Amino acid sequence: MKNNFLDFLKKPITMFVIKAIVFFAIFIVLLYIYGYNGVGSAKFIYNEF
Repeated sequence: MKNNFLDFLKKPITMFVIKAIVFFAIFIVLLYIYGYNGVGSAKFIYNEF
């Protein structure tokens, strides 16, 4: 059973799909953090100089 699973993970298409899912998840987290940070919502402190 373990050998079959390891063979499945060694296939190039499997690795591609796993990497794509991980990169997509990281991208979604970064977009969430960017939106949560409120970039552009506050005035820049040095605009009046």
